Amino acid sequence: MNDLTLRVRLSILLFLQFAVWASWLINLGTYLLESLHFSGLQVGMIYATNAIAATVAPPLMGWLADRSYPSERLMGVLNTVGGLSLIACYFTVSFPWFYGLMLLFNLCFIPTFSLAAAMCFYHLERPAEQYPLIRVWGTVAFMLVGIGLSVFRVEQSALPLLSGGFVALLLAAYSLLLPHTPPEPGFNWATLKGEEVRGIFRQRGMIVLLIALLASCIPSSFYYSFLNPFLNEVGWPAAAAKMALGQLFEIGVVLAMPFIFRRFRFRNIIFWGLMAWGLRYFAFGIGRPGESEWLLYAGIVVQGVAFAWIIIAAQIYVNNRVPTYLRNTAQGLISFANLGVGAFIGSWIAGEVVNANLLADGTHNWWAIWLVPGCVGVGAAAFFWVAFPREGRL
Repeated sequence: MNDLTLRVRLSILLFLQFAVWASWLINLGTYLLESLHFSGLQVGMIYATNAIAATVAPPLMGWLADRSYPSERLMGVLNTVGGLSLIACYFTVSFPWFYGLMLLFNLCFIPTFSLAAAMCFYHLERPAEQYPLIRVWGTVAFMLVGIGLSVFRVEQSALPLLSGGFVALLLAAYSLLLPHTPPEPGFNWATLKGEEVRGIFRQRGMIVLLIALLASCIPSSFYYSFLNPFLNEVGWPAAAAKMALGQLFEIGVVLAMPFIFRRFRFRNIIFWGLMAWGLRYFAFGIGRPGESEWLLYAGIVVQGVAFAWIIIAAQIYVNNRVPTYLRNTAQGLISFANLGVGAFIGSWIAGEVVNANLLADGTHNWWAIWLVPGCVGVGAAAFFWVAFPREGRL
């Protein structure tokens, strides 16, 4: 297989994967609050199902990898079950059933992130240069879904869940066409007790990075769970399409990452990613349609720095510092830190904060809500700047 064909196949994989993710992540909070009348805490609990999945699934994926299931076959099975679960959510209106189905979906879908990343790193000869150019197609998919939500006016509808389920089934079928990726040892708590791994995690930089990733989950949980409901509540037209501007700018940021990796220290990249996560919420707290509206746009367009600089840089940083046989374990650990316990705590905090700031007329005190993730993001950036070794590069 030539290099171009390989990169195209992996790009399609990430395009479809992120299309499934965006089909519920962007507007589900609006649908649950406005159409199903779930409480803010219930919305937070549903978004936290991906955190539960990220905590439970990595050891399960390690167990399956140890039994010689190729990554592409696992992708097919997981997306089949996940797609059917998402389709079932379309027909569900009660909280217990919706919660259970979303938990099942995420138990299947969240592991595909580490599987896809490990698959890319296995086949690419120069991951630091080539992976961002493949990963950017995930951002393109996320942006197109956001635009479609506004163009077809389905932000308060269950239709995105239905379409996301069918895309997941399409991805399951496409997995049969992916390059064969033999299983590597997966995420395994026992492996982390080995002397070689203990040596890796005795590095101050690795510990500080994991703490920063955990902290970043709090502001990210507020963004994904409640930004769309906020923009709709304050009366900003075509909110989902305008949120897609974040992905448009993210495309430019991701494409520039090989250059950024060569010119800037890893410490600077992660610091500004964390700082962007925090500062954007002060912009959301102040900006309103027709009154400092540019702040709403500013809070959205820093998405590339806030998301891509943290996650992609962390994936490559960790990949470059572990033995080949531990790559699946390392990527599973990144998913655990980014989507697991940190996201669970972040989703719970976000739900509680939104609930606590519900006003008598059914609207919310958004300044008080956004103040929490803003302070956490800025605080996490300050911690990382002080604690991370100054000499660290990718």
